[in-house]
Amino acid sequence: MAVVLDTTGLPWRERADALCAALSTAGALATVSAPPGSRCRISSWALGPGATLLQTVTDGHRMARTSRHLRSDDPEQISLGLPHSGSVRLAHRDTRRGDRLGELQLVDLTSPYAFFVDGPSTNQAVILDYRALGLSVDTVRSAIPRLESSPLYPMVQRHLRDLPAVIDTMPPGPAVSMVASATTDLIRALIASAAPHQDTSTADAVNRTLFARLTAFIRAHQRDPDLSAARLAAAHAVSVRAVYAAFAGQGEQLAEWVIRGRLEGARADLARMPPTAGSVGRTAHAWGFKDARHFARRFRDAYRMSPTEWQQLSAADTTRER
Repeated sequence: MAVVLDTTGLPWRERADALCAALSTAGALATVSAPPGSRCRISSWALGPGATLLQTVTDGHRMARTSRHLRSDDPEQISLGLPHSGSVRLAHRDTRRGDRLGELQLVDLTSPYAFFVDGPSTNQAVILDYRALGLSVDTVRSAIPRLESSPLYPMVQRHLRDLPAVIDTMPPGPAVSMVASATTDLIRALIASAAPHQDTSTADAVNRTLFARLTAFIRAHQRDPDLSAARLAAAHAVSVRAVYAAFAGQGEQLAEWVIRGRLEGARADLARMPPTAGSVGRTAHAWGFKDARHFARRFRDAYRMSPTEWQQLSAADTTRER
């Protein structure tokens, strides 16, 4: 995370100007205004070429992008925002929304918009170049009023909400790049699935992102015992064969992917609980394993120790830390 601006240490009279300057250059060119003395903290995460995550915590501000801001040399971008708190209103492409906290807001930044935030607020948004998105402007614009109709809407909503904390807790490495790439894939798939007309580029985008959508769904339903190929196919409106093909295309197997995720979740839970009678069986059941013996065998294969041995080792480490 990089902190773009924190006005806490600035003199009262300079805060509003600093806020306006930072927000007017953070994304597409716009006119920004803020009350005198407004406090503001803007944080930024790089999500790869043409993709940035921004989080703003302010006392209130207003942004407007009008026709005079639209220039041929501006990068063509979209914004997928998620307001967390405050009184928020958005006017964009004949749609007006107010105080839809926790709801996704898709904005085509090649067209005018007005965004009003009254009072203390927290908002975050992924700013994405059209080149990285891989969809046409017409596709994005047609999806804006239909975004909530996408079956991917709740998944992307959760992903965007949790994204800053997830990235901040991950060590530097290829996994961060994978999360960033998956974010772009999910946004692309969300828009493509909400667009009323599936042209060639839109259909290609949906197919390319199927693996990312399937694995995101699995992570969200990891504990469900009925996490089958048939359920995944029904949730994503594809065939069972397409589900298996998506995993095979990544050199993966669906069943093994699900089990690895469940083992990691169970391992984390076991590390936090004392090795009491029945705790391994209850944990195995909670993570979708129907047979505790099968769980114990797979656990040993993955971690070279039994679940109980792992609990005892974790308990000993906790005792030493104290």
